[in-house]
Amino acid sequence: MDPEYKALTSVFSAHKGYKSWAVKQVVAPKKLKYRSLTKDEQALFPWMDQHISYLEHSVDLNAQFLEQIAMTVAPMWGSEPDPGVWAECSAQDLDKVRSILVQFAREWSAECADERAASFGRILQDCENLFPDVVNRQNVEVLVPGSGLGRLVVEFVRRGFRTQGNEFSYHMLTNSSFIVNHSFCENNFVICPYLHKSSNVSKRTDQIRQVYIPDFNPGDISFINKEYPEIPVADLMSMVAGSFVDLYGPPNMPRISDVYTNDPQASEFRQQNAKRFQVVATCFFLDTASNIVEYLQSVHHCLADDGYWVNFGPLLWHYEDDETVTMNTQKNENGNWEQVATPMRGLELSRDDLIELVQKVGFEFVKRESDIETTYGSDPRSLGGFKYRCEFWVARKKQS
Repeated sequence: MDPEYKALTSVFSAHKGYKSWAVKQVVAPKKLKYRSLTKDEQALFPWMDQHISYLEHSVDLNAQFLEQIAMTVAPMWGSEPDPGVWAECSAQDLDKVRSILVQFAREWSAECADERAASFGRILQDCENLFPDVVNRQNVEVLVPGSGLGRLVVEFVRRGFRTQGNEFSYHMLTNSSFIVNHSFCENNFVICPYLHKSSNVSKRTDQIRQVYIPDFNPGDISFINKEYPEIPVADLMSMVAGSFVDLYGPPNMPRISDVYTNDPQASEFRQQNAKRFQVVATCFFLDTASNIVEYLQSVHHCLADDGYWVNFGPLLWHYEDDETVTMNTQKNENGNWEQVATPMRGLELSRDDLIELVQKVGFEFVKRESDIETTYGSDPRSLGGFKYRCEFWVARKKQS
């Protein structure tokens, strides 16, 4: 089986297999624990049987939604409609499906509007201030790397910007494709995104509560035409699948790796994207880099000379605990290519070092705020949770 097809269909298999996995993860341990209690102990929890039934119902709701996504999106992505021929999913695939449910709540529910306002809201407001002429925004090209489930892309288009989302994860790409293209009204779907969290719960009904998505129908971006009929809304949004560095990075990087290839199509796309975008908007993205230098060089390459880089996010370096070592092809001091052992972790910068690097790569800060507290994918009703102290900046590309 082709590796790409295998990676894609394993995502669909995870959607399809969610129900049995979730029962094992959530319902079965609760049942087993309750049955292990003495009769006197069980009598202290007269509500437990009913609660377990509610948990099972919540699993069913999530499973119906996820299966609908898989069966709808699979044919659109060139996959066989028969789940029996899809690649098997891994435990990691199934856990990503669990996190996707939380991501749907974060990006597309009214419950997480405040969380989005802290990040998306800042980015959008500053871009609107930079480009106040609504009609002319159709000529302002915006790139959103790591676009997730597509909400920030939709919000840019909703304001009249010509916007391209870029995403590497098939989990994100397939689910964003569904929510953007197959939502027909607000609150079209119901999920129980907090089902898998049993800690820091105030009321047991909080864990199983139903959340409706999307709180904004993506199709309603066309409403901007009521006031501005000259904006070609249907032409403003696009999505590109693949590595940000591979598709938007400079043409002469000294390293061939999993994120930067010598593929002819990728190479041509990189050339086309040179100095293309007036805005690059990154949100909770920079710390996904194994090599932050490559990210910054890619932003610089695809940004127009008069362009702005707008960033919001923390420094939770994703590869800090990753002990993987890959063999990359890299230019040595003599300009010859050689194999170099490259660990995934090891280039986790402090905030001060990152700020210094941003300037060295060729940016100057127009605006910068630090220590902005916010959550990410957090249950608003939770009794506990992690808060990030985030950076926000607007940086201008220095004139070459």
